Amino acid sequence: MLHWLLTFSLLFAGALVAGPDQPPYYVKMKGFKIQSFSRKKIEILATAVFYNTYNNKAKLEEVEIDVFLENKLLGKVSQVGDVKIPKLSAFDIPLVLTLEPPGPAVSNSLWQSGRFLFGQKVTIVYKGHIKLKAIGFIPIKIPMEQKMQVSIKDLL
Repeated sequence: MLHWLLTFSLLFAGALVAGPDQPPYYVKMKGFKIQSFSRKKIEILATAVFYNTYNNKAKLEEVEIDVFLENKLLGKVSQVGDVKIPKLSAFDIPLVLTLEPPGPAVSNSLWQSGRFLFGQKVTIVYKGHIKLKAIGFIPIKIPMEQKMQVSIKDLL
């Protein structure tokens, strides 16, 4: 009995150590869309794409992503719904940025300058990380950062 337990322990430990050459990583942001846009509330939807390099499924634990507009903190995104993370493949995390009421970054950058509303491009930066748990207990932190130029035409 002890022999089987020792063999299983060594195989399990070997599976954890002999992981892929590259940890899971951020791929891109896609699917930007303005859900609602008014003086009282703005909701912007997007999807973050990551790739799971591990030969195990994982569970999404946490989303910590800040959004900057023209170098000013616009807000934090939240996750929309549950996410299944398959082994050895890409996975999407639907995100929503909700601003109620729009903060100073929005007021200064959007309404006062009018650049965004008149179709000119503005700089948006997504920066942060997500946390996964593989094999039920191994924490994995995946950093992400993407800087992009967008106009209101891109989001409608």
